[in-house]
Amino acid sequence: MLALAIFYLSLFPVLAAAADDSSIGIYNKSTHRYVYHGCYNETMDLPGTIGTRALYGGTNQVLEGEMTVPTCQAFCRSNGTTYKFAGLEYARECWCSQSLSTLSVKFDDDACSLPCEGDNTTACGGYLKISVYTLGASSARHYISSSKRT
Repeated sequence: MLALAIFYLSLFPVLAAAADDSSIGIYNKSTHRYVYHGCYNETMDLPGTIGTRALYGGTNQVLEGEMTVPTCQAFCRSNGTTYKFAGLEYARECWCSQSLSTLSVKFDDDACSLPCEGDNTTACGGYLKISVYTLGASSARHYISSSKRT
């Protein structure tokens, strides 16, 4: 009976963690420039990609214990550059790019279910999966017109 009790107790944290996954949502506040585009696979492991990432040619930031979707989106709008895509991976990584690789495939949103380390109620990608946000149409038009000004 003692062995059964230990086995039961050892399973409890796993079951509790699985139950918490159902409360993880997709960040999609309409007041922000970026809108949710979907969950995509990371491409750096694919044959022939030579380590090219799904969101390539931009910049990235890792914030252990602090990453949130708004933090990533703000980072992708900072330093005078507004990237078209903002993506979150591994709960703590933020990737910004003007392009999403054509090799990256859209997955069900459930594949991007790691909670953000700075907000455990919101999804921040997964293992080799990236939650991608893109500039909304009105924001993209504003960005293009303001970037042409001299």
